[in-house]
Amino acid sequence: MTEIEAAAPRTPESTRLLLEAFFAAPVNDAWPDMADDYEWADRTRPFVDIALDRPDIPLVLPSLKKSVDRFVIYVVLDKREDVVPTAELIKAFAGPSHLVDALMERPVRLDPRAEVERILLESAGFVAVFRLDAGAVPKRRGRLTDAMRLMQQVLARRPTRSWHVVKPTGRLLAEFDAALAAGGEASSAAILDQLRDTGGLDASNLAYLTIKRLNRLGKDTEIQALPRLADVIRQEPPAPVREALLESLYFSAVEDHLAAGDLDAAIQVLRDTGTHLEELLNGPLRIRSTSALTIAVIAGIIRDDHNLLKHAKDVLRSLELFEELPEAVRTELLSRLGDDSLDAVIAPEAQPVISSWGVLVAAMSDNSPAVRNVLRESGWQDWPSPAQDDEEIAGLLDGLGDEAAEQAWSIVGAFLEAIGYDDPAGRSAEAFILNALTHSRFKPGDLLVIQALLGVTLRGAPNADHYGRLLRELGSESDRWVAPERASAVLDVVDSLLLSACPDEAARQQLGYRLLTPLSRHAERLDSADLAFARVLDGELGLGLPWKTEQGDELAESEAWQSENVGVLLYSLDEKVLRRVTEQLRSIAPNVRVTISSDHAGNPRLRQWVQSADLVVLITRCAKHAATGFIAAHISGEKIAYVDGSGSASLLRTTVAELRRRYG
Repeated sequence: MTEIEAAAPRTPESTRLLLEAFFAAPVNDAWPDMADDYEWADRTRPFVDIALDRPDIPLVLPSLKKSVDRFVIYVVLDKREDVVPTAELIKAFAGPSHLVDALMERPVRLDPRAEVERILLESAGFVAVFRLDAGAVPKRRGRLTDAMRLMQQVLARRPTRSWHVVKPTGRLLAEFDAALAAGGEASSAAILDQLRDTGGLDASNLAYLTIKRLNRLGKDTEIQALPRLADVIRQEPPAPVREALLESLYFSAVEDHLAAGDLDAAIQVLRDTGTHLEELLNGPLRIRSTSALTIAVIAGIIRDDHNLLKHAKDVLRSLELFEELPEAVRTELLSRLGDDSLDAVIAPEAQPVISSWGVLVAAMSDNSPAVRNVLRESGWQDWPSPAQDDEEIAGLLDGLGDEAAEQAWSIVGAFLEAIGYDDPAGRSAEAFILNALTHSRFKPGDLLVIQALLGVTLRGAPNADHYGRLLRELGSESDRWVAPERASAVLDVVDSLLLSACPDEAARQQLGYRLLTPLSRHAERLDSADLAFARVLDGELGLGLPWKTEQGDELAESEAWQSENVGVLLYSLDEKVLRRVTEQLRSIAPNVRVTISSDHAGNPRLRQWVQSADLVVLITRCAKHAATGFIAAHISGEKIAYVDGSGSASLLRTTVAELRRRYG
């Protein structure tokens, strides 16, 4: 497991026993039996001393196995609330400067076949463990050891206190929705952990968020395997959760059968697995996806429920999705009902209190419960795109008072979902960016949202005045969020500027200089993919910044994966990003075979690409479950990597990190 639900408090005795087992001579050559006369004892002794003296901070334990030339540092946590801040500390102290790849900045699943990891698993039962690897170069191993020792010494000098800073549940929910909408796979997971820690949500609501996140990633099998799923379903979950559960049934159980035209097999599988369909389909069908509605039709066939079939057919007609039904299902539905609903009109339900984006934004000033209901049920999906009322919405956002403006961030995730990539509501997106800057939203997840909003703004073709003002605002706050450990987010912003029309070249160049200069000063701390891409962006802007590093180590380590003949499928709805990253990958690793897709739903061509790929890298920003669920259903989950972000730098960094990890 990556995480364990509970851990026993660490005591001096339990720590001593763990250290003795961990550093036993047959297991670990970093300090065999913790013998005083060992020549390298002084390299490891500080970690042991701190572990014994400060049980309130994470354990940091070096491990060396000379026989296989394997050196790893484990960071071991026994409190859930320490996971997120520890990940940030590892990124700050070690990060891309000393780690083989950025995936090490997350907890890992320990391998009981490795003796040292079996000892950790059998000890006190820790909440999470990070595994840090600097690669095979001794100099880099020494630097990683020094960095982690410094981290421990800094923590040990701090007074004993809880690291857990409690945020209001409402703000965390807003950050979760926004990060998820912006393609923040890791960021949304970290916020979900914080929501678990605060205790502000009950088990059902935490389950709803988990299902929502897994649905976005296309992890349908994981949804169906969630514990106590039956209890969640019986508690009448909101419409988006019902839809996610129906979609997960479609892709995990019946999609392959329907693709082969075998409706009978799909019906039999659904009889065996769809034990809670009655609860999920109870009441009006407030679902909008073809896959979920397909399950509704099959359920109607199984139950011979004429009303359900008629309702599903009418919904499909009204959403213009009827022709997207799998052919076997469509044929059976027509044979049972005939084709008498070409002009079907769904009887309107009672008009909700909030029925447009303008009314939603205005309601922020009243702290209306109706706002929460719209977000809970995704009622905004029935409204026209915000792009149709862009100026009105932007004016309302600009006119909100401080408290209402703070609350307005709760709808930014829904806003990003609603506009996608096709409907640029540029003025509204600009207003949200200014909201983020005003309220100091500079956490990693916030930066992903700002980059996504910037892309929306730029696609809206702002005039020179709006363009220059926005870039100056971003630049004025840059010293608060630009840092080497956030290089991918910074580079995504710069890349967005370069991929979009520019009405003010001086403003673009000035912001590019402000964002890239701090990274240039600390070039040695950048991940190799970030460094390579930073140089490209610098060249396109004509800045001429210095990017000096000790490149020998990086080049020596990267030769193996760069020469591998590997098939990689990159998925995003932003075709400019796909083309940009393809170009960069081909220059970094010429033997990598890159295929790109921005398909909105599954099809035979996408199935072929997925099944022939050695690695699939997904950007989930605005991606529909019809695509992510389809991809995940046709390839092993071990071959999928999710990007934390939606820009070129984030995609490139994730892809290179995965290639290095798998083939380096």
